[in-house]
Amino acid sequence: MLSLRPLPLSLVLGFTAGLALLLSFFIHTAVPGLRWHAIPLHAALEGIGGLCAVVMAIVLLQRNSRSRPASGWLGGGFLAMGILEGFHAIAEPGNAFILLRSLASFFGALGFALAWLPDPVAIDHTKSRLPWLIAMGAAALGLLILSFPQRLPEMIRNGEFSPAALAPTSLACLLFVAAGFRFFAVHRRTGESEPYLFTCLALLFGLAELMFTYSRLWDAQWWFWHGLRLLGYLLVLMYMVRGYQRMVLDLQGSVAQTREASEAARRSEHDLRRALDEREGMAQDLHDSIIQSLFALSLGLERCQRLAATQPDEVTMQLGIAVTGLKSVIRDLRGYISGTEPQIANGRELEAALGLQLRLLQGSHDVAFSFQVDPAAAERVPPRHTTDLLYIAREAMSNSLRHAQARRASLRLELCEGRVRLVVEDDGIGFRNGSMHAGEGLRNMTARAAKLHADLSVSSIPGQGTRIIVELPKEPLHA
Repeated sequence: MLSLRPLPLSLVLGFTAGLALLLSFFIHTAVPGLRWHAIPLHAALEGIGGLCAVVMAIVLLQRNSRSRPASGWLGGGFLAMGILEGFHAIAEPGNAFILLRSLASFFGALGFALAWLPDPVAIDHTKSRLPWLIAMGAAALGLLILSFPQRLPEMIRNGEFSPAALAPTSLACLLFVAAGFRFFAVHRRTGESEPYLFTCLALLFGLAELMFTYSRLWDAQWWFWHGLRLLGYLLVLMYMVRGYQRMVLDLQGSVAQTREASEAARRSEHDLRRALDEREGMAQDLHDSIIQSLFALSLGLERCQRLAATQPDEVTMQLGIAVTGLKSVIRDLRGYISGTEPQIANGRELEAALGLQLRLLQGSHDVAFSFQVDPAAAERVPPRHTTDLLYIAREAMSNSLRHAQARRASLRLELCEGRVRLVVEDDGIGFRNGSMHAGEGLRNMTARAAKLHADLSVSSIPGQGTRIIVELPKEPLHA
């Protein structure tokens, strides 16, 4: 497929300027005597133009700190031009009417021409006051011209614009065209779109001032150059609309990125919390399972060391219990490594696990530990609760043997009013109720009871022992 290369901008601008001049010449020759006295329409056009100039000035003055052609001069020129055009829009046709129009063009062109000097707003510490000074100066000049029209120079002579009217307009034309060439050179060098916009504005404003010099009040040429200026202001509006659209798109992009970042942070926080919960749960399981079993085995082996010379039969029995306990520990460790938590399938396995733990602990102490498990109660424990209930029992028995200094202790698993109850008690030294949550073991028991939705009670009297009761919620009978 044949592809067309875009025309150079210099050619486009030259064609636009030539077309405007040809249209002006055609209008001048085709309808030389046309007069259209449409004062309201003229006031509306100039009012819209003045408003656009003031808005553009505000935009330029607000962003003057950027590294671009001096926005302070351009903003000041647009501000003075917009205010004077507003006075021109409300003035009655006459000397003040023409003079306000000529001065508006001159100050606007002056702002364009001075845009290449150092920015007065950027280097002046009175940055916030400069726009107000320009606005008040332009407003004062407009009020002065409207208040003393009889003191103004003659603007129209024999139906033609006088030299006093043409001088500022002609100078404005030269300044606009010169600034346009400078902006276009910057655009060619940098490729930025904003210098190109100001090139088009300067060209259109310059052509409008050129046509003003050989037009007459209310003739076709008069309205044509108003149309060119209106086109320039439409370019300004288009620039502001596009800038607003870019700002909205950038804001939407920023909001989307912020939302994605927030969602990513939320996911990361969720993953971190889950990892911490898993780590805490693993630490709790290792403490209640592996560490408790290894601790019991170490105590049993220490007892074997003490009895090796005097009670070999007892040592043999304890070593057999220790081997069984080590096999259980190895099985549990394999489960943790593979990511599967050790599970107890039914009541018989729960009873066996409780009995093994009791033998491991009892073999290392001279404590008479009674063990009573109701098979019906063991079968009533749901499989999802058996492991946690075993860990609670291990912790309770271990605390009794390690800390209580008891002579007798007991473990019972029974049914009470349709609820499974685990009771571990001893006749040891007990502890104060205020310190019942100080140890990690008791905290783990509390956490596991809450996980089971079970009721946990720990009662102790110093010198009279400790009783730990766990009551599971009512569950249907499990086969």
